[in-house]
Amino acid sequence: MAAATKTEEVDGLPVAKLRQRYEDFASTKSAEIEEQRTARHYYHGDQLTAEERRVLAKRRQPAVTNNRIARKINGTIGVLSRSRQDPKAYPRTPEHEDGAETATEVLRYAMDRVDWPTIDTATALTAAINGIGVVEVYLEQGDHGDPEIGLATVDADSWFYDPRSYRQDFSDAAYHGVVKWLDEDDVKRMFPEAADKVDSLMSGGWADSAQSRDREQRWVNTTERQVRVVEHWYLWRGEWRWCFYSGDIELMCGVSPFRDEKGKTVSRFIGFSANVDHDGDRYGFIRNLKSPQDEINARRSKALHTLNVRRVIADKGAVDNVEKARAEMARPDGWIEKNPGRELNADDAARQADLAGQLRFLEDAKNEIENQGFNPSLIGTGVQNMSGRAIDLQQQAGMAELGPFLNNYRGWKLRVYRMVWNAIQQYWTSERWLRVTDDEDLFRFIQLNALQVNEWGEPMIVNDLGSLDVDIVIEEGPDVIVSAQATEQVLAALAQNGVPVAPEMIIEMSDLPGRVKKKALAIQEKLRQPPQDPAAGIKQALEIEDAKAKIGKTRADALKSVAGATKDFATVLAPAPPLPQEYGGDQFGMPPPRLPMQQQPIGF
Repeated sequence: MAAATKTEEVDGLPVAKLRQRYEDFASTKSAEIEEQRTARHYYHGDQLTAEERRVLAKRRQPAVTNNRIARKINGTIGVLSRSRQDPKAYPRTPEHEDGAETATEVLRYAMDRVDWPTIDTATALTAAINGIGVVEVYLEQGDHGDPEIGLATVDADSWFYDPRSYRQDFSDAAYHGVVKWLDEDDVKRMFPEAADKVDSLMSGGWADSAQSRDREQRWVNTTERQVRVVEHWYLWRGEWRWCFYSGDIELMCGVSPFRDEKGKTVSRFIGFSANVDHDGDRYGFIRNLKSPQDEINARRSKALHTLNVRRVIADKGAVDNVEKARAEMARPDGWIEKNPGRELNADDAARQADLAGQLRFLEDAKNEIENQGFNPSLIGTGVQNMSGRAIDLQQQAGMAELGPFLNNYRGWKLRVYRMVWNAIQQYWTSERWLRVTDDEDLFRFIQLNALQVNEWGEPMIVNDLGSLDVDIVIEEGPDVIVSAQATEQVLAALAQNGVPVAPEMIIEMSDLPGRVKKKALAIQEKLRQPPQDPAAGIKQALEIEDAKAKIGKTRADALKSVAGATKDFATVLAPAPPLPQEYGGDQFGMPPPRLPMQQQPIGF
């Protein structure tokens, strides 16, 4: 497909239709949007309403909150980070068995380049709070002539999607995208061909009536000279397309440059939901944690208020001034004079009973939050006096409660890995070297898309990424952490007491990373092999060097003979055309620009 150079050359839906779809989301999902806003406030400790703060101020009581929600969510994301495993490629056919390891190292290099652990953690945290986690894939100019693959987390408050979508992975959504406020100068820089349209939008000259002008004012901010820009991706006739617009003005549009394993276009956005309710609204952990958190705040406030006040039972006329007596009763060293023959007693017993009841319910509310999802046992706290079996049972219960979230999260990571790999196969066509680091001290280089000759002197491509046929999977991490550590300690103790325990068992039960485990097991296997004869080793090394010399001479002669005579082959190996200036182009379509970070909150 030829690269699109102008908006008019790309067919698709009109801006009016796309804008209507975006506004349908804003109106249909207003409850979901408000719940996300509330969830963010609760996570960051802003958990009291204005009325509650007013009542506390009237009591002269500080607004105290015990934010258990942030601790619970941070602990959950921390456990996910600890169990993170690397992607791995497996061959679909025996002939690609050697290339599977290369594909694995290339994919890991691409993920390390974009700082995948940080993006992964940030997206999982966004999904836990807002109910939706999304990343965007983009292309940027590289150093090898080919574009590099980039990843970034999408802000939850800028994301919109098809409100008819119910699936956790958005696979049934016909459209989605982001909306952000941008400075007028940034919009003109990103879309220079639409600079005149932006001027008309800011001046309001495009509006045909006062009614429409009032209706469109939310698309521009003339005071701050900002424009609301929508990046809209949508399915049209079985093909994913993108369009940037503001109001009724089209800024740029095109066809998706990204494709899947079957060559079909896909969107640049990859998202998942923590949960989807019966109305199709997506929500995170805070919906189920909000009620016990409110109870914790209310009962702590009530307990503090109970400690600061005293109820008095007195005969009428027991004191001359009731207000003065009330003030003295509230003081630790108060002095009250009562009239003779009249009773005046503080109901401290009832106050203590009320306070004890509040504290019991407060403890129940705290336990309600602590025991949801990743419980303290799974995180590794509060298990000092528990047996290994009891810890294991509690961990399994915590994992089972988060089963749907973990499945959605794991499926999302697989889709990200596969899309990055597909983009690598599509765009990495030039020769390049990759440095693969196993640990801090050892590294090696891998040559990709290299032109060489085989033992018969025929030209061939070494590590041709475009021809590799592999499956991308995630190496499974340990389901339980504390239990595995306990097992490792028992095996180590048995080995120290003379009981024969295979070292491989101790390595397998350890919490070492997957790659470190494999290396340790390989070393252990090597130690089991009998030592070789030094003389035989020297003879074999000499034979290998002699064979290398002969092969090198054959390759040099073959390369000399085919130089300048393989025009078609050189055309195949030619580097991909560089990305034009800022946005780029390729044989599949024009990559869309990226919207910069949001400059002020979006209000629907």
